[in-house]
Amino acid sequence: IPCEMCIRDSSLDRSAEAASVNGQIIYVADVELEARMKGLIGEGETLEPTSVEFDEILDQLIEVKLMSMEAIARGLDEEPEARHRLETARDNILGNILLETIAAERIDEAAIRRMYETQVSLLEQQMENEARLRHILVPTQEDIDRIAAEIKAGADFAVTAARRSIDEVTKMDGGDLGYLTAEDATPEFARVIREVPAGGVSRPFQDADGWHIVKVDEVRKRRPPSIEELRERIERYLKTQQLEEILKELRGDAAIVKRNSPRGARPADAAPVRPAPRPAADPA
Repeated sequence: IPCEMCIRDSSLDRSAEAASVNGQIIYVADVELEARMKGLIGEGETLEPTSVEFDEILDQLIEVKLMSMEAIARGLDEEPEARHRLETARDNILGNILLETIAAERIDEAAIRRMYETQVSLLEQQMENEARLRHILVPTQEDIDRIAAEIKAGADFAVTAARRSIDEVTKMDGGDLGYLTAEDATPEFARVIREVPAGGVSRPFQDADGWHIVKVDEVRKRRPPSIEELRERIERYLKTQQLEEILKELRGDAAIVKRNSPRGARPADAAPVRPAPRPAADPA
């Protein structure tokens, strides 16, 4: 959804009516809940009621409401199968509400920051350095050997790249390739990143594009993702943890009898709680 269609901390009344269908009201909050469940907006974001996206979701809710009304008019809600499925849906919804409520109580900014710091600490142990590179690309070995001699004699690398490189994308920026890690680069450029120190110039080398000479402008530790970049995954992980804790607590207090269990569990046995997966904290 374009960002202009999303607003944060809006003063708009979420209990305002968005539409009515045969006298039954669909609220603004209903539309936003549906948008959030579809992943169209995040927590704390709202949809502008005048946006196309809001109207599309509202139309979907109107259609769902019409089908529900028709099903009730035909008495389908009283069918045994329908009653069973409605009860199951109710249980699922209430369980999700319970999880959201407890998660809101237990997951605060301090918990998110602690998890972020743990993740960043792990990432920093694994992250490679990144180097800012400049290159000059020419078609023949003779050309690159001549340029290498000029650079060695003191010619400015960026000026030479602007004048002599055939890479139209980078030449006007002095051959600037930006920051790369060895992991992200081709094998030839990865070798330069690993072997040439900051301020150094590589020996000429060839790849599929032609002959290169590369200068390493700067080497720095790769920056870890910010807390905002990881926030959603951290919150999802912490909620998973809370789900496991809640289920463990509820099972401990409940009288559960499993009949014909394939695992042969005794009535008092609680099903094992699977460990929560660690959050994916990919710096990319």
